[in-house]
Amino acid sequence: MDLIDRYLAAVGRHLPDKGRADIIAELRDVLLSRVEDEEGRLERAMTREEVEGLLTGFGHPLSVAGRYRKVQHLIGPEVFPFWWAGLKAALTIVGGIYLVLVLLVILSSGDARAMARATPSFETAMIVTFGVVTLVCALIERFGKATMLLRWKPRELPPVRAPKHARFELAVEAGMYVVFILWWLGVVRFGNLIPRIGLSWELAPIWKVWFWPILVYSIFDLAVRLIALLRPGWVRGVEMLMLVSNLVGAAILGAVYQAGHWIAVKSTSFPPEVLDAAQRNFDAGMRIGIGVTIVVFTVKAAISAWRLWRMKADEVVRP
Repeated sequence: MDLIDRYLAAVGRHLPDKGRADIIAELRDVLLSRVEDEEGRLERAMTREEVEGLLTGFGHPLSVAGRYRKVQHLIGPEVFPFWWAGLKAALTIVGGIYLVLVLLVILSSGDARAMARATPSFETAMIVTFGVVTLVCALIERFGKATMLLRWKPRELPPVRAPKHARFELAVEAGMYVVFILWWLGVVRFGNLIPRIGLSWELAPIWKVWFWPILVYSIFDLAVRLIALLRPGWVRGVEMLMLVSNLVGAAILGAVYQAGHWIAVKSTSFPPEVLDAAQRNFDAGMRIGIGVTIVVFTVKAAISAWRLWRMKADEVVRP
C-alpha cells in the first residue's frame, strides 16, 4: 500500500504535532476499510490505478489535514490549507532575502547601502506579502476556481522517505544567489574587504573567460531553489536538478581551478617582493577555497544521486 503510505505521510506533514499520530491512525483505518470493502466487492485485489482513484475521491492531503485545524475563518475551508502553505513559503522567501540583504549592507560599499535604503522595510515587505497571498487566495475562491487547486494525483506525492530541504535554508540560498548575480553583473559592489593597509584586489582574467557560464549556472541554481520552495512535492525532479546543478558547478570550478591565478593584488606602497608574497598567499587561499568547494559540490551530487537511487529502490520494493 505504498500510495496509502505516501498519502498519509503527506497529510501528516500538515497536521499539528499534538494528536498527529492518532489522526493518521484513524485515517489509515478508514482507508484500509474502504480498500477492503472495495476488494470484497471486486473479489480481487485493487490495482494501483484503482487505489489512486480511491485516494483522489477521499480528498487532497492539504484539504484532509485542513479539516483538523480549529481556525479557518480568514479563507474558506477548501482554500485555507493552500493559503496557509503558500503564506509560509512566501514569508520564508522574504525573510531569507532580507537576511542576505542585511549581511550585504554590513559588508558592502555605498552602492549596496543605497539599494538597501530604496528597499521597503522588513515589516512592510511582510505585510505586503501577507496581503498579496491572501488576495490571490480570496480571488481564487471568489471566482470559483478552488477546483484548480484540488487537481492532483496520488502518484505525484513524495515517497515516505523523501529527502527534506529546509525552507529557510533554501530561501537564504536563493537570496545569496540574487546578491551574487547582482554583484556579478556589476549592479552592486562590495567594499574592499582587505584591511586598510594599502592593498586592493580585482578578479583575474580567468573569471572573464567564464563570465557567461557562471552567470547562466547561477540563474539555473537560483531557479532550482525557487522550484524546491514552491513545489515541495516535486521531490524527484528537484533532486535531479540539484544533482545536475552540483555536477555542473564542480565542472566549472574544476576548469577555473586550472588557471592557478584568481585574484590580482595591487599596491602603490608595498615593495615588489612583499606584494609578490601577498599575491602568493592570496592564490594559495583561493586554491584551497576553490578545491574545498569542488569537493562540496561533488559530495552534494553524490548525496542527490543516492537519494534518487533510494527513491527508485523504494518504488521497486513497494509497488
